[in-house]
Amino acid sequence: MSYLNSPRLTFSGKFQSDVSTVNNDPNHFNNATFQPSYQDYRDEKNANGWWNPDGTGNFRLIDLTIHSVTYLDGTTTKDPKEDPIIGMSVMDTESRVAGKMVDLDSQQQGVSEIWGLIVRIGQGETTYVKGDYEVAAFTNLWFSRSTDKKGSAGATASYQSIIKNLEWNIEKSNSRYLKELKNTSQDALSIQFTVDRYNSDRMSPEFTIGRMVGTIGPAFKEEPIHHINGRQLFPQVSTVNYAMAIVDDTLKKVVMNFSNSLQFGIAPEKPLDIIDAEGKAEKIAKAGVGIVETANLVLAINTGTPSNPDYNYIGKVNYNTPGWYELESGICSFDLTDEQYEQVQSNPLVILDYSASQTNVFGLNESTTVIFQEQPNYVVADTYVYRMNPSDKAEVKFYATQFGKPLANVSVTTRFDTVTLLQAPDNPPLGVPTSALKFSAAITTNEKGIATMALEAGDPGNPRDFIDGQVYAITYNLEGDFFANCNQSNFISVLVFDSVDPKIIANPTWADLQPVMQLFSNLYPIMSKGIFKLAQREVVEEHAKILKFVFGKDVSDPNYMPVTRDLSKDKQQMILTYLTKVLEEKEQNEVNA
Repeated sequence: MSYLNSPRLTFSGKFQSDVSTVNNDPNHFNNATFQPSYQDYRDEKNANGWWNPDGTGNFRLIDLTIHSVTYLDGTTTKDPKEDPIIGMSVMDTESRVAGKMVDLDSQQQGVSEIWGLIVRIGQGETTYVKGDYEVAAFTNLWFSRSTDKKGSAGATASYQSIIKNLEWNIEKSNSRYLKELKNTSQDALSIQFTVDRYNSDRMSPEFTIGRMVGTIGPAFKEEPIHHINGRQLFPQVSTVNYAMAIVDDTLKKVVMNFSNSLQFGIAPEKPLDIIDAEGKAEKIAKAGVGIVETANLVLAINTGTPSNPDYNYIGKVNYNTPGWYELESGICSFDLTDEQYEQVQSNPLVILDYSASQTNVFGLNESTTVIFQEQPNYVVADTYVYRMNPSDKAEVKFYATQFGKPLANVSVTTRFDTVTLLQAPDNPPLGVPTSALKFSAAITTNEKGIATMALEAGDPGNPRDFIDGQVYAITYNLEGDFFANCNQSNFISVLVFDSVDPKIIANPTWADLQPVMQLFSNLYPIMSKGIFKLAQREVVEEHAKILKFVFGKDVSDPNYMPVTRDLSKDKQQMILTYLTKVLEEKEQNEVNA
């Protein structure tokens, strides 16, 4: 089960991602050629440190309001009189620093992850449930989301993960939804959210802020964390992006997610009155911004073939209803007749641009264009971003499905395809040597449709010179199919760090540390300008205690240093050994004094 199952809620509002952009340029990692101007904001003539060199890396949830809940029986309400959770908030931490947004590498910025985020449901200082957001990378990055904006402002991407280590406090909530949610999924929750319309204009009051819509539902063991064992719909025209669905066997419904699938742009204003938790009406639809209405979208089952279709129509996707995206978070559900429920078990779903006669809603004189087409056989790697050190081992778990059900005893084939997939400048060189990352060329799914592939890291040997380690990309698909036929976001990204001489780790000098500290000072100006000048020995040694504390944190902790998560285990240990030695010398000097 997942966020598309019941009981679920939908929310919308804003997020902040205050990323630092100095490290977006691979050449900025070269200490020998680094220029002070690389820490300046870009101007009309020079890229400098790009658009936000002073970024903190913080990721925050802002003004996220719960707009609807769907109960176990499939009924839905948007009325706070029926359920007081309506109008309440999805929030981040109330007691520690914000989560962090982190790229895997300057040459792989297409799988940015959120680390150290806490998610709470409640209102103000009252928290009914909270937990830790499992680290996740975005997927389905789509730069054609907007028809009125370009670049990051015109892009969209989605995150799916779980909220774990839950703390419940719902006794006084009077919420049927929260009670059903706890009874259904007490240990973890599934959460998915889509972000878009990000503001990278530092002169704007909305700088580093974007829009978010999302959904929270139940999560169970042996289910994917970052994907859905469901129905995958592939775009058939350039104006839409991937969509997904499940067939709810209990309720006999199709539940679909279009949050990252449809284009937005300038549209007529369609303000909508909604009722908040205090019974007040407010307008939520922004003037002039809405989904681009380009098609009459209808969900159907194709019981024929692609070349000779026979459609059983299920219902219309009412995406053009005022406020639909914000209120429903792109989620819509359709009841199935008994006949349709049987048909959908072994036939693909399609979304059509449907035209019909005025006298027949689904009648004669019809013409259709396929907008989304289900991929019946599908495989996906649940975790698809890895940071590894030499001798590290990891497991990649693949889930294969056919019409959303486990696909057993099929082979999943894999291969290196780094330069093609990352599409990054091959300078410094990418993906070499291949000997530094080993994995199986083929694995087979078990009776549950799950296949596990072992990853084993070696030592890349510093092929990128001034950038630690190497980046690899692994493509995969079901045997006999081509990668070109799968979701192009579905590949595995791996950063393998270089090793450090054990003698240096055991007895480091400032000469060993200085290049690393200089790099952090260069790439993270907010630290060197406002807190510590990490490139200076006397500053590092003066603050050895606090630096040992943050460098020694678990990598998933929001206080971990460096924020960029690009420190190898060997270099981390080297730094900690040096700082320990400094503290021991200070303690001994105090004793002698």
